[in-house]
Amino acid sequence: MRCPLLVTFLVLGCHGDAPTDSAPLDVQHRLDDVLTVADLQAVGTHNSFHVQTLGHPEWQYTHRPLDEQLGEVGVRQFELDVWWSEDRDDYDVFHIALIDQGTTCETLADCACTMWSWSEQHPGHHPILTLLEVGDVVPDTPEEALTRLDTMEQDLLTCWPRDRLLTPDDVQRGHASLADAVAAEGWPTLGETRGTAMWVLHTGAEWRHLYTQGDTTTAGRLIFPDGGGDTANPVAVFHAMNDPWDPRIPDVVGLGHLVRTRTDSGGEQARANDTTQAEQALASGAHFVSTDFPEPHPETGYVVRIPDGQPSRCNPLRAVEGCQPTDIEDPALLTGR
Repeated sequence: MRCPLLVTFLVLGCHGDAPTDSAPLDVQHRLDDVLTVADLQAVGTHNSFHVQTLGHPEWQYTHRPLDEQLGEVGVRQFELDVWWSEDRDDYDVFHIALIDQGTTCETLADCACTMWSWSEQHPGHHPILTLLEVGDVVPDTPEEALTRLDTMEQDLLTCWPRDRLLTPDDVQRGHASLADAVAAEGWPTLGETRGTAMWVLHTGAEWRHLYTQGDTTTAGRLIFPDGGGDTANPVAVFHAMNDPWDPRIPDVVGLGHLVRTRTDSGGEQARANDTTQAEQALASGAHFVSTDFPEPHPETGYVVRIPDGQPSRCNPLRAVEGCQPTDIEDPALLTGR
């Protein structure tokens, strides 16, 4: 995790280049010592790698490459569907094999490196969150499953320096569990986490149990488990809750846990230019609101953006009085130069 104020960060080239020091950067925002990661609201994309498949209305959307989504659209949350490649012993990225396989980045390492290429040049951004949705069933042996999970972590480190990842250890800070840490101290401040990325294992309980030793620990891990709304789980402080009308969301947000919800699904809302679900997602207090259309639908103009966002804004349920969108992220301070 990064230090606030003047930051010397590592420039780590993809595919194993040695890190080098860069010039100090000042990315301090006005309320960086007050606001935390839980005080923001940002727009995200669903199937963030996706290239449209004709003939299927629900799949007729194409996202820009991840770095362009970050820089030109203001997206700060991604979702990647990852599938194990037996040929490469590594992770590929696509939606559904053969029938909806178009992607802007073919491997997990490629996707992570594309994000890093933008972050490296714009370290003033608030944390970027990425959901990693594992498409495969759990292998027959725990050893093979753990090998795949370890490979997932190594893919993230292909380009991202370790200190530019916001990890469970950075949040737990000596407490008995992640949930205990957030209850006692909350999340790290924005000043402590600018220029970082955080990753979530967005999958079923079986994968999560293996990754966390039966929901008992995240020590040494790089990726946060997805609790799916179960705030009693001691290792879960992030929750994908796709229905923005879920009555639990305000309570989960009130506990200081992070929430991602959906503004649309299958293109239905976009084709009808119906913003009802998007408006509910924004009002729910979820920290990340995910859409297939961060840019206007070509026929209806349907689009999801954060009101007054720069590109993000202060969380409507949590942020302190006087918080401004530029306190969350200021375009003038992105490069720190």
